[in-house]
Amino acid sequence: MAIPRHTNFWLAGKLTARVLLAAFLVFGTYNPAGRSYYRLMWDPSIGGIWKIVASGLLIVAYGLVLSLTWRALGFGGIVIATGFATTLTWVLIEAGWIDLAASNTVLTWITLSVLAFVLGTGLCWMMIGRALDGQLRTRDISR
Repeated sequence: MAIPRHTNFWLAGKLTARVLLAAFLVFGTYNPAGRSYYRLMWDPSIGGIWKIVASGLLIVAYGLVLSLTWRALGFGGIVIATGFATTLTWVLIEAGWIDLAASNTVLTWITLSVLAFVLGTGLCWMMIGRALDGQLRTRDISR
């Protein structure tokens, strides 16, 4: 049975959407640019009900993303994904593509990017594994 060609396109779209969701969550929580949940909490012009709604949505989103990442990767996978992302960052710094002296917020952006990469990898891991070896992975959710 041949796999249709458009399957790769949908897989790439799903992977991209999950990585962007993780990045939106991480950078929406805090970023040095100033447009984030962190700044929203310190803004006195925004009403308390909106802060409560934003906090609730963020708690639910992080609860889902962190539990999915933990169940997909486990401790070892998280360590490997973090190691891969930091090694890639180190190579980019050594190659001169990232200049640490350019701004005092570069390290913050790098740290947030590594966190977004790890969460995005965790959200995508089951699809990546299925694309690589063709086996469906299931986990007992009652544990």
